[in-house]
Amino acid sequence: MLALVGRRARAQWPLLAALLAVVTAGAALLGVCALLVTVSADRAREKAAAAATPAQTEVTGYAVTVARAAVPSVAADTRRVLAEALAPFAVATSGRASSVMRPLSAGRIGYLSGVEDLPQRASLVSGRWPGAGGEAAVLEPTARLLGLAVGDRVVLGTEQARDPAPPVTVDITAIVRTKPGAGWDRDPLGGTGFDLAYRGASALQPAEAYGPFLVDYPDLLSGSSALSRLEITARPDLSDPDHRALARIEAGTLAADRRLSAVLGERVQIERVGSALPGVLAEARRQQRVTTAAVLAVAVLAVALTAAALALAGRLTADVRGEETALLSAMGASRWQLGGVAAAEAGLLALAATVLAVPLSSAVHVWLGGDLTVTGVQVGAVAAGTLLAILVTAGGRQRPAPLARSGADLLLVALAAAGWWQLTSQPDTAQTRVDAVRILSPALLLAAGCVLALRLVPAALHAADRLVPRTRGLPMPLAVVQAARRPTAAALLIALGCAAATFGVAFGATWQRSQRDQADLSVGTDLAITLGGAPVAGQGAAVTAAVGGTVAPAVNRGVAVGQWLGGNSEPPRLVAVDARRAGTLLRGGGENWAAVGAGLAPATAVEGLAVPSGSRITVTGRATGTAPLTTTPRLILEDPTGLRTVCPAAAVALDSRPHELAGCADGDGLRLVAVLLPVTSDAFGWDATGSSRIDVTVTIPGAAGGATWTAGSSQPYPDQLREPTVTVAGATLRVTATVELGGPAEAARQVVATSFADPGVVPVAVSRRLAEQLSVSPGSELQVTVGNTPVPVKVASIVPGVPSAPGSVALLADLDTLSRALLVRGDPQMPVDAWWVAHPSHAAASAGLHLGEISTRTGEARRLTTGPVGAGLPAVLRLLVPAAVLLLLAGVILHVTGDLHARAVEVARLRGLGMRRRDIRFALLGQHGIVMVPLLAAGAAVGALATWVVAPLMIRSETGAAPVPAVAPVWPWPAELAVVGVLTAGCLIAVAGVVIVQSRRADAAHLRVSS
Repeated sequence: MLALVGRRARAQWPLLAALLAVVTAGAALLGVCALLVTVSADRAREKAAAAATPAQTEVTGYAVTVARAAVPSVAADTRRVLAEALAPFAVATSGRASSVMRPLSAGRIGYLSGVEDLPQRASLVSGRWPGAGGEAAVLEPTARLLGLAVGDRVVLGTEQARDPAPPVTVDITAIVRTKPGAGWDRDPLGGTGFDLAYRGASALQPAEAYGPFLVDYPDLLSGSSALSRLEITARPDLSDPDHRALARIEAGTLAADRRLSAVLGERVQIERVGSALPGVLAEARRQQRVTTAAVLAVAVLAVALTAAALALAGRLTADVRGEETALLSAMGASRWQLGGVAAAEAGLLALAATVLAVPLSSAVHVWLGGDLTVTGVQVGAVAAGTLLAILVTAGGRQRPAPLARSGADLLLVALAAAGWWQLTSQPDTAQTRVDAVRILSPALLLAAGCVLALRLVPAALHAADRLVPRTRGLPMPLAVVQAARRPTAAALLIALGCAAATFGVAFGATWQRSQRDQADLSVGTDLAITLGGAPVAGQGAAVTAAVGGTVAPAVNRGVAVGQWLGGNSEPPRLVAVDARRAGTLLRGGGENWAAVGAGLAPATAVEGLAVPSGSRITVTGRATGTAPLTTTPRLILEDPTGLRTVCPAAAVALDSRPHELAGCADGDGLRLVAVLLPVTSDAFGWDATGSSRIDVTVTIPGAAGGATWTAGSSQPYPDQLREPTVTVAGATLRVTATVELGGPAEAARQVVATSFADPGVVPVAVSRRLAEQLSVSPGSELQVTVGNTPVPVKVASIVPGVPSAPGSVALLADLDTLSRALLVRGDPQMPVDAWWVAHPSHAAASAGLHLGEISTRTGEARRLTTGPVGAGLPAVLRLLVPAAVLLLLAGVILHVTGDLHARAVEVARLRGLGMRRRDIRFALLGQHGIVMVPLLAAGAAVGALATWVVAPLMIRSETGAAPVPAVAPVWPWPAELAVVGVLTAGCLIAVAGVVIVQSRRADAAHLRVSS
């Protein structure tokens, strides 16, 4: 029998070669998909970890309230715990520490700090870096307010602690300036250098706090001072990680907090380990699951297409070998012998296909951007694929009865409808598990659509057949009659191949469009710089000079809406920008943001007083009565970008003497828009009686402006400050009020003078998700707590999503109006978190500013579409279209070859009747062309229908949730026409080639054989 197998293989090698090619292609597809969801997935997570920013990978151990005797051991143990958690990666560590507060002078306190890598986090203004032995550096604002210079000596008194350290004297060797994004936000005073109303954890009254006094880091950790806080940051080297090691450090980092607590014990009051690294690794894993589900869905579609080609090959093989099998049976071959021959042939074919498919799948994996490798999972998938292919080929040799065939296609349609219904029923929340419905639905829908199309094509061909008697000539009528009356075995493969190819192109375009839309809404603008610290005056001008475009401050932070803090650890987000420029600044969501902003912007702009650069601003105040009163003036200045900052000033006695506010007018284009005057005195209290009339004048030489100012008293207990007034005359601003001495000490007693009226209720646009969760509609009023200040808001409109807060419960407000509402309530801080830039001309230059985290629409779109974690889907889509084209053409060639082989005698008889060979070729080419063109058109229609029906349901965001904004189907006409054109031309060329070759072989010899 083996000899028979060999001789038959030599005689039928074209057929076996075609079978081997189809089986190899199908098995190689499975091998490639196996590599994409295993090797490529692991490598993608490794690349994502290597590309993470230092802020995303660093692990920080915190310790609060450390007694001075325990400082050295706590620092060493914290460093050791972090190194163990990040093993086996090499770790670089850095530390910073701050001492407990020490008195400086009456009502003033200060503290020591040590920063291990100080030259990388600050820049010298004057002097030299401090060394060991009592040397210190101070920040510019601290030096200005305390009048310090290089060479001065400062005494910090006895610690305010249980086991107080004695006073310490430091020599000022440097004045330094903090660098943006260098971690100064974790300083006790936030890197500002002062806090004129600092209230510590145990302080009964606020005090003026100054610092840090930056000393040598090892000196501070030697045990000479107790620490209020200690933080040690470990940065693992993830330049070339291994996915198994990544899993280990993820688990180690999650357990590090408990480990640190056990190691430090009672030596510290509070300890914890904080890091974004576990979240980054977990997010990459979730994204990979989403990608894997999409890859498997496309893989199932490719396998279904391969199965259709194999079923066709099996059927044609059975047709070719039908007479041969009957002859062998007539000659006495038993069923076991025939089965043995078939099994031997199938085994050899499977072995050859496996040997070819394994290296082919590895090569295709490299072509798709992966590594050259061979894995056990890959080999197993290839072997299983070849075995399945042989079984499908064997099954294709049995012709199903018409009733069974009808039942099968109806069942397929029912399964596709059920799959689509389940897809539409899935929630919008994150779904990261590999869902069988999501995997099988595209293939089921395409197959069901093609099966239904096959019922329509014969009707169209029969209609054409009825028109044949009206035509003249023989070739065309013969072609139409044969097309209408002869079954086309490759019909399902042709329609499904075209449907798969067109769907693959459209699905890829839809996915790309969805990722770009998500990137637009996620960033919210063209360029966003999320600040690492509080913004300062003139910062907007620096951003404008560096990157160009339209620059504006923005807010994006969590807030409380009434008493509601959100759900699932997701607080409501407040986004605020300049609503007048919303059409220019905002991106994404498909909304007309200019129209939305018009409903949020105030009617008039703030005018204020123009402050010339370099003006020597002075404050002069006096108070009636005998109680000494002081005020800490807070001048709110607005720069040309719309940023409002507070001019730092020390407490000023209301003693009728002028006090200069240095450093308030150091920028160009500043305008004074508000003045806050909190009045303080030791005489305030419940036992005090009487009142004091205050009169404070702010003088700004050269100031100009015609705004109408208003005055009020801020919460809490606004009645403790009565009859506030404000008048502006030329370069002076005069504020008067009556202060009640008696009453609660916690009363604000603060005059708020503004160049605008109270804006009242702030209009906002809310996301659809917030509107649904809180059941609000346009006109509803809410209360939003910004920082510690409640602000009333009113819903002006509802939008699908708020820029920079996609999918969140979010509110969009005008930053100017929000700032006005905060100011009239006595909150001087403009809650700015970022700079937004529209149409930047030099976006890359923003990195040189070192202001914080940078994100761009183009960069985010590039990350989503070409990033390592999501790269598997575009890769498998690039594989699907050529695979569909090749399998379709291979099936067409097999079908036409088998059909002409079966009709060789018929062709010979036509030649014997005198029909010219050219006319026969035309008839045969016309017959197959008449069938294939409608099938290709039907397949393209099914692909388009699937794009509109199932593609939006298949695409998820990187978290596994429904994308925001919603997916819009894309049908790229140029690409689709090119695919259909290539398929049509390829089919016609293949048919023409086979017809020409086979028609030459049809001669009188076939008549002699058949007789």
